[in-house]
Amino acid sequence: MFKTIKMSAILLSFMLVMGVQSVQASQEMIIEKQSPLGFEETIEKIKSNAKALGWKVPKSWKKNFQKNLMKVTKKDVGKNLVFSMCEPWEAVKLLKHDKYKKFFAMMPCSFAVYEKSDGKVYASAMNIQMMGQMYKGEKPIEDLVNKLGPQMVKMMDFE
Repeated sequence: MFKTIKMSAILLSFMLVMGVQSVQASQEMIIEKQSPLGFEETIEKIKSNAKALGWKVPKSWKKNFQKNLMKVTKKDVGKNLVFSMCEPWEAVKLLKHDKYKKFFAMMPCSFAVYEKSDGKVYASAMNIQMMGQMYKGEKPIEDLVNKLGPQMVKMMDFE
């Protein structure tokens, strides 16, 4: 009986710690996910997922910080590509209001794909749902982040 209680307490503690870590992870400003795919395949998967969700994926909206920083600093930050995408119909609903024009600074939405020193490929994007929490009661912002936030997470679905 005592063994069962002790084991239950250990299991409950473990579940509580894992639950807290899970909540903390979802509260980070940047969402990061390891990809089981190669570097180029990860980029293409995110772009195809975005297109399937109705996003516009311009070919020219991309930055290679490895190349650019190497040229300026002679330091290698590793293989990476940052690219931007837009869901224009949702963006215009927000940006047509003078009050929200300041959000041009955060648009279009950027995704990064990079290799870490462990040799694995990762993808990251801003957690716009968390950012949206800073604007509670602002319906146009809430509408945008509630629709596009889950879509951005889906874009990093590598299954």
